[in-house]
Amino acid sequence: MQEALASVRSGQYNRSQAARTFNIPSQTLYDRMNGALSRPLAQEQLQLLSHAEEKELVRWITRLTITGYSPRYATLREMAEEIRQRRVRNINDESGTYVEYSRIGKDWVKRFLRRHSELSSVTL
Repeated sequence: MQEALASVRSGQYNRSQAARTFNIPSQTLYDRMNGALSRPLAQEQLQLLSHAEEKELVRWITRLTITGYSPRYATLREMAEEIRQRRVRNINDESGTYVEYSRIGKDWVKRFLRRHSELSSVTL
């Protein structure tokens, strides 16, 4: 997508040519040129973890896997919970709880793994 956008902006291709050359739907290329976000970034506000937090979790899983320890679903859920709790430590204090999260559901790990295909070879 980035190459297609760059080729249109540089004048190398028009939008239709770039869509065909890079095998991208023309409407998608048009939308991105007009500022639309990719689906993962547009849906980020609906996710339990931000894009950056998920990226950190992926890096953590990858490191563990390299060392020969592939985390289980429960461990992954616990780590995600810890990341969310770290997010609100500076907001909540002794005087009150301003932000509170519900527990992460049992299907969250499956959805997380589906979003991050680079972890497909990891056995949890």
